[in-house]
Amino acid sequence: MLSTFLTLSDIDYSAGPKPILSGIDLTLARGRIYGLVGPNGSGKSTLLKIVARQIAPKSGAIEVEGKPAAEWANRAFAREVAYMPQFTPATDGMTVRELVALGRFPWHGTLGRFTKSDREMVEDAIARTDLEDFADRLVANMSGGERQRAWIAMMLAQNARCLLLDEPTSALDLAHQASVLSLVQELSHERGLTVVIVLHDINLAARYCDEIIALNRGKITAQGTPAEIMQTEMLQTIFGVGMGVFPHPVRNEPVSYLL
Repeated sequence: MLSTFLTLSDIDYSAGPKPILSGIDLTLARGRIYGLVGPNGSGKSTLLKIVARQIAPKSGAIEVEGKPAAEWANRAFAREVAYMPQFTPATDGMTVRELVALGRFPWHGTLGRFTKSDREMVEDAIARTDLEDFADRLVANMSGGERQRAWIAMMLAQNARCLLLDEPTSALDLAHQASVLSLVQELSHERGLTVVIVLHDINLAARYCDEIIALNRGKITAQGTPAEIMQTEMLQTIFGVGMGVFPHPVRNEPVSYLL
């Protein structure tokens, strides 16, 4: 039986008078990849920000490792949870290696000594995201897809137990989408990581995630394995359009399409 890493209980969030999330209950296990899907404006990014402690819910409770999230010190929390927002901050004057090295900050602090182990983890993260040729290049001069890979490398160097990724493949071509998601899948199973990924492509979620969580109008409308979610009626309920499903001709996994 998989152990629980994180729980959310009756989470509500509003932007002024407008409700964004309502009654969110989730239990996330170690070593599982969760794909967060749903129409635009359904609350996916907001939910990820709440889990990452970027914003506080209006009400409800969050526990990480059985301890209320609010009781974790910032650096201790960062050792547990790594977050990549949809729009990453500016990195003016910073090289890829310098950005990736920031992932080690939660482990040694501002004045802590950068050790041989830190350097090895940085170089390994750069290698695993296929960025060796870009290590000394300025992040600001890279393409959008290259920048996203650099941020993912920073998260790998952080060595957290949970990765929160908000649309990590949005600026990537097909080859790098597959490369990044395969890497995340490999790391999750290798290290027992809990991963939550916001994805617009339900077929990518079905291929790389262990479970799919669907949001619509701020509520969870469905949760289950790809086989359970990738059903014609279920997909129409989630996305509000007619969709069909057929088995992949090679892998036999379900693939959806618009009718």
